[in-house]
Amino acid sequence: MKDNRLKYILVLSLLLNFSFLCAAGYTYYQRNDPSAPFGFDTSRQVPVGSSSIQHHLFEALSLKPDQRKLFEQKAPLFHGTLAKKKNEVDRLRKSLFHLLGKDHPDGKAIEKTIAEINGVQEEIQKMVVAHMLEFKSMLDKDQQKKFFDLIQGAMSKRAIACP
Repeated sequence: MKDNRLKYILVLSLLLNFSFLCAAGYTYYQRNDPSAPFGFDTSRQVPVGSSSIQHHLFEALSLKPDQRKLFEQKAPLFHGTLAKKKNEVDRLRKSLFHLLGKDHPDGKAIEKTIAEINGVQEEIQKMVVAHMLEFKSMLDKDQQKKFFDLIQGAMSKRAIACP
């Protein structure tokens, strides 16, 4: 009788461990989604410039060799400029938090920094839209649909957490 209980507890323990392992694997997969467009890591929401992610995007769009070559030439310039702009936003945010942390925060300096952040973010948005339109113009109709479906899917998975 005790042997049956011990076997039952052992099987239950193994099933529980297996379910935790599956849940951890699923969570890991969701955070490292390979379908994110333009080399975005959806868990960090920053461009990572990974050639494997770009390769996945190119494969998903069924790019022709000449299209792929053109995109591979244009992507590094765009991502480099984008990274510089994001670094500028990060620098301005640090400056803003520094201003907020002072004993007597300067309202005008805070407003100026917020305006600078907004200006750089607007530049980023315009750059991204221009890049997407340029990218779209080089695709056929079927590729364009796949392209926007991939982007929409990646954007819908991102969540912005508020403090």
